[in-house]
Amino acid sequence: MRSRFAVPVFACSLAFVANAQFRPGLAEVPSLLKTGFESISTKDGKEYLGYLAGPECEGRGTGEPGFEKAANYVAAHFKKLGLKSVMPDGSYFQYNDFWRVRTDPKSLAMTIGSKTVAAGDIGVLSSGKVDKSAEAVLLVLGKEAPEKLDDAVAAQLKGKIVFVVGTANRGVRLALIDAEATVTVSEKVATPGWTGRASDPGTGGGNGRLSIRREALSNAVGRAIYQPNAIPAMVTELGKVTLKASTQSEKIKVMNVVAKLEGSDPTLKEEYIGIGAHLDHLGNRNGTIYWGADDDGSGSTGVMQVAKALATNPVKPKRSVLFMAFYGEEMGLLGSAYLANNSPVNLDNMVAELQMDMIGRDSYGAQNGDPKRIDKLEENADTMRLVGSKRISTELDRILLEANNAVGFKFKYDGEDVYTRSDHYNFARKGIPIAFFFCGFTPDYHQPTDTVDKINFDKIANTAKLVYLTTHALGDYKGRLPKDVKN
Repeated sequence: MRSRFAVPVFACSLAFVANAQFRPGLAEVPSLLKTGFESISTKDGKEYLGYLAGPECEGRGTGEPGFEKAANYVAAHFKKLGLKSVMPDGSYFQYNDFWRVRTDPKSLAMTIGSKTVAAGDIGVLSSGKVDKSAEAVLLVLGKEAPEKLDDAVAAQLKGKIVFVVGTANRGVRLALIDAEATVTVSEKVATPGWTGRASDPGTGGGNGRLSIRREALSNAVGRAIYQPNAIPAMVTELGKVTLKASTQSEKIKVMNVVAKLEGSDPTLKEEYIGIGAHLDHLGNRNGTIYWGADDDGSGSTGVMQVAKALATNPVKPKRSVLFMAFYGEEMGLLGSAYLANNSPVNLDNMVAELQMDMIGRDSYGAQNGDPKRIDKLEENADTMRLVGSKRISTELDRILLEANNAVGFKFKYDGEDVYTRSDHYNFARKGIPIAFFFCGFTPDYHQPTDTVDKINFDKIANTAKLVYLTTHALGDYKGRLPKDVKN
């Protein structure tokens, strides 16, 4: 009997293997696919992710040197495998304009009365240009501060430079919009660091938001500035204050990393299976590295492992495979949006896109912040969330389930609330069937604690094996996937 998972060339016996899969008693991989399948190892995964989420790449922030190092590393891997370029210049890079922005630390200046505040005691809360000189007031917010300041307090802030002590909730922030500028009083201040933008920031503007160390403000005004107490809100005069800060911006190039494995069929090779992950994370934020081992060093590692498997295996899929490592996902799916709108291949010929994002952890804790969905660590060593696999083509989900007979994941379908939050979405919006492989959240999500030592490398390897088998099935699938779901 011919397996529904495979076209005739994949026919196989129902022998069973354990290997690095999750459970014994799994269908054996067809012999013609074994070379590639068995090339996917935890050893490679540790090497790839050790670099991508290691000190060289410093969290891979888009527009930062660490991201460029990561992009060069992935491109070198594609070149070593003999993958082809799809770019006019023959490279593996699809470049786009990007702006690095920061407040110039040399421009920071503040005087309070006759006292000059040291630049190191001034921090930046948002970029822009500030050049203000006005009377200042100190607004102390107590624990009992109302959601919205009363009119009498708000009137005292209008046209003033306002130093704020205490947590400014949303209502208070709205009350400050008539201030000339706001300065948050903090125990520590952030050193101006680079952030990225997809468009030219210009010269900035707005009313300016800075911060100052509490001790520095106390020294400048000659009295102790206390943290909030039981009072709702209190305003006192500080005298004349001058603030100055200006923005630096640099136009640079950032890149998606893109490569092609050419299909084996002379006609079907013009069609594509897309395999993607985002290469970026949050980078270096004022000296704190957000390593992004799971998010999404794990998915990028998976792409590299699938690329090696498909390039190594003697039998290639009939359709071509487009490998994509995106920039700027953490900033709003920027890299995938650029590729989808400026594709180096005809996206009308993309049969499906398979996305790996956060595939290296055993999820635990609240899922997507929902206290009603609590994962337990011990229950998730062999689980994988499939997101979007039933949204456009249910046939894609069926093919995945068939391929999984040789891998052994326990699938969950409770992650649709993150459907729009990774790069697959820019392909789904164009009607391309997608599957988003996602293990779920842990408390390390978007924290500096998302590190390599917490990764389940078997899970990354098994995800890569599943994507490898699915890619072969899609590559040889007769016709196009039926789009049988109305959105």
